[in-house]
Amino acid sequence: MTSHRLALPVLLTGTFMGFLDSFIVIVGVPSIAEDLKASIADTQLVLSIYVVTYGAALVIGGRLGDRFGRRLMFGIGMAAFTLFSLGCALAPSLLVLVAMRAFQGFAAAVMLAQVLATIQAVYEGEPRRRAVLAYTTVLGAAATLGQLIGGGLLAVDIAGVGWRALFAINVPIGLAALLLVTRAIPETRAPEPVPVDVLGGGVLAGALIPLLLGLGLGPDHGWPWIAWVLLGAGAVIATAMPGVERRAAAPLLSRQLLRQRSIRLGLVATVAFYVGNSATLLGMTLYLQEGLGIGALGAGLAYLPLGVAYMATTLAARRPGAPTGPPAMLWGSLVMFASLVAAICAALAGAGAVVIALMTAGFGAGMGFAYPAIIASVLARVREGDEGAASGVLLTTTQVANAVGFALVSAAWKATGSLAASLSIAAVLLTGVAAVGLRLRSGDTGKQPSSRLEPSETS
Repeated sequence: MTSHRLALPVLLTGTFMGFLDSFIVIVGVPSIAEDLKASIADTQLVLSIYVVTYGAALVIGGRLGDRFGRRLMFGIGMAAFTLFSLGCALAPSLLVLVAMRAFQGFAAAVMLAQVLATIQAVYEGEPRRRAVLAYTTVLGAAATLGQLIGGGLLAVDIAGVGWRALFAINVPIGLAALLLVTRAIPETRAPEPVPVDVLGGGVLAGALIPLLLGLGLGPDHGWPWIAWVLLGAGAVIATAMPGVERRAAAPLLSRQLLRQRSIRLGLVATVAFYVGNSATLLGMTLYLQEGLGIGALGAGLAYLPLGVAYMATTLAARRPGAPTGPPAMLWGSLVMFASLVAAICAALAGAGAVVIALMTAGFGAGMGFAYPAIIASVLARVREGDEGAASGVLLTTTQVANAVGFALVSAAWKATGSLAASLSIAAVLLTGVAAVGLRLRSGDTGKQPSSRLEPSETS
């Protein structure tokens, strides 16, 4: 099989850009509010609208890649993401900025839904495992270093542009990557492309948008009635999804895809992992910035032990003999749990930022083993032609889980002002990841996952 050496770096460049934009803007909210003469609460929409549109478009973005070509849709998504990043950097008002962020989220979904699908289609065996490990390393770097990068850009204040640099940085990177897309990434698509389920995509987006908006608005605004209306509307629309999919000639969410035990358990682990992960990261941020009064750059530096440990273990996971699959999920989540217990004890004892940061290094180390194993469990038996849909379902699940985690921790922080409460939420959820790892490890098949569905799983 061709090595496609440049394919992975280009795909991971898009991955880093798209995920970084979920985190890098957090530290810029006060500056944006001051410059555009808006309230902090209103400026939070710059964060939430990106997550909402991104999460709502992932599954349909994956199906578009399955049908029309993943390289084509990745390139279109990256071009649009770069363009709307420039629009964000030049926005003259908060309204324009929020609109640009919404379009940027849609573009990110189209771009990022192709990454795992392309990895699944292009690589096999050990090269695929290494590609997934590289992918998760980039995700961890974007999540754990996003605020540090953002704080650094604001501190340096290149050309005096302030917060606008948080968006403008995507433009040269995106343009450089675009020059390599056609040359580096092989074109892949489903062998028997099916029509895109537009109605199913519309219903799914119609359910996810109010759900994610409600989860985003509720904690920041004291759970006003509109947040509950949005959550209720999303839940009601979601009930129509099974009926719509049953009537679809080519369902957006393949029945065969969702019937697989490994995928269902993997998605459960994904929810537990990401709720716990977002609870930890937001709890740390609130504790450092609001509890201890540390600035954005200092708070970003506090994530360095976690981020370095995460990247070190993802590199260690590439070595022969390193734990993989369900054992990695089980033991990685247990290490994360133990680290959180230590951090909770330190927080209750009144420890400072340095001690807490060092305690959470174990959390990052466990992530480096658990997260690749979770992704592998979801994608291991995806049939040819469903790679894009499976990637979209996985990434959509992470966005919903993130939103739930942020809502839970925001509520817990406002009620208690305690880091221990936030980390306790994360610790409880991580026991769910360990349980899934244990169940998959002691599963009834006892077979090594393959890259394609076996006959018994398609019946």
